[in-house]
Amino acid sequence: MTEIDTKDPKFLAFWTKCIRESSHWSQEALAAASGLDVRTIQRIEAGHPVSVTTRRALARGLGYDNPDVFEDPEFIMGVHALLEGMRKVQDEEVQKQFPDHMRVSVARVTSGEGLLRVAYEANAYLFHADEAIADEAKEIAASIFDFLRDLGELGDDGSFAERLGYQRSLGELLEQLEASGATCYNAFRATKMVGENWADKTPIPLTVGYVTVVPVEKVLTEMMVPRRLS
Repeated sequence: MTEIDTKDPKFLAFWTKCIRESSHWSQEALAAASGLDVRTIQRIEAGHPVSVTTRRALARGLGYDNPDVFEDPEFIMGVHALLEGMRKVQDEEVQKQFPDHMRVSVARVTSGEGLLRVAYEANAYLFHADEAIADEAKEIAASIFDFLRDLGELGDDGSFAERLGYQRSLGELLEQLEASGATCYNAFRATKMVGENWADKTPIPLTVGYVTVVPVEKVLTEMMVPRRLS
């Protein structure tokens, strides 16, 4: 289970907004109940850091008797249980809607070396560019995808010096992508493949590499991918 830091401003923003909206309160109502001004509530819900004094006032405004509730181990365990329950329900709904897909964990790519891993560690690839990114970013993403596919076809034939050159080139494309307002995530999945028309039905180990490009403000931790390989 992912560790939850209740002192993280992003968590406080998420939790405050959840409680406020589920209680049908306006920001003005929460501000009045907390003894804070509306601008402070807006800053909290935007994920800005706030002082301990403000956190305590917010806790009281949200209806907690303990002003230090966000540091209370029992509260943190309760949040874990609630979010885990929500995750299970969400997983069940997603599974019903997309029975032929599965979740894989993704990591943000921050270097040419990270992109190069896809070409040299994967046997098959799935590339995707979010429709929301700018046209310039789509063109750069297409260049990255083509580059990786070409490198995959070369296999291990390149020298170490050539690999360093590929790494630098991919790093430059990644910088251009970030400058155009988009960012890149990748993932790997170990599976096995059997061809329908193969005489020998022994499964062959396969590593699938996934690369997706999304707007820079869109933070990913996982993505849905097809279970079956075409």
